Amino acid sequence: MTQTACTPRVAVIQDLSCVGRCSLGVAMAVLPALGAEAAVLPTAILSAHTAFSEFTFLDFAPEAGRILDHWRRMELRFDAIYIGYLGSVELVELAARFIELFRRPGVRVVLDPAFGDHGRLYTGFGPDYVRAMRGLCARADIILPNVTEACFLLDVPYGEDAAHSAMLAERSAALLRGELRNVLITSCRFPGGETGLICVGDDGFEYPHEELELACHGSGDVFASAFVGLYIKCGRVERAARAAADFTFECIRNSMRCPDHRWYGVDYERMLPALIRTGEEFER
Repeated sequence: MTQTACTPRVAVIQDLSCVGRCSLGVAMAVLPALGAEAAVLPTAILSAHTAFSEFTFLDFAPEAGRILDHWRRMELRFDAIYIGYLGSVELVELAARFIELFRRPGVRVVLDPAFGDHGRLYTGFGPDYVRAMRGLCARADIILPNVTEACFLLDVPYGEDAAHSAMLAERSAALLRGELRNVLITSCRFPGGETGLICVGDDGFEYPHEELELACHGSGDVFASAFVGLYIKCGRVERAARAAADFTFECIRNSMRCPDHRWYGVDYERMLPALIRTGEEFER
């Protein structure tokens, strides 16, 4: 990773939910906690995240393009590029243009495909979006799909057992083309009822965790933001991913005490001091 005397600047391209812990809201808290500036490029603005039955939605694509052009004229430099939920083929193309304009030697591109879960695509997505995302994945250095997204990217059936996760990891080598060097699959199943990460590529490893009987909206965004912030510090995929997974696990455990976690997402804010300490350990 690029090392500078200044605070590292991360370009974060994803949507903003005004209420609910996910996407840009998480990145703007987690990255500064790890000593990084979050330079945000919103793709959409929602009144509340999509776990709520109703929400307003503002497509920010036209303004996002103008922001990109202004940043180019400013000759901004970034230490990393982190791409999350995009929402349209047009915005996938904008993200590809962003990479082309702002990537330079030492700048890593981390992509969370963010288009499905539990075996289904999110509302409004179809095969054209998956095809566009496959192309964008080849431009990233590291992608962070969950099991559902990995299945769609590879065009294989969805499954929820350890044998399926092992098969998916083996097949994921097919995604390693272009700039892509690591596919880090979240929500994998392991023997014994554990869940966790499988990384395929230059830094292959497995990292199972105890399975918690709780699903929290935004937990993938917490993991991805923590991973990016920690990876900037150490430049090591496995070390950053293990620490980010541990942090996310503890955040979900903490959320068990919150009766409204179903709606407002993973309760990570009170865990930020622990993340700051982890970041400090990475600097020693």
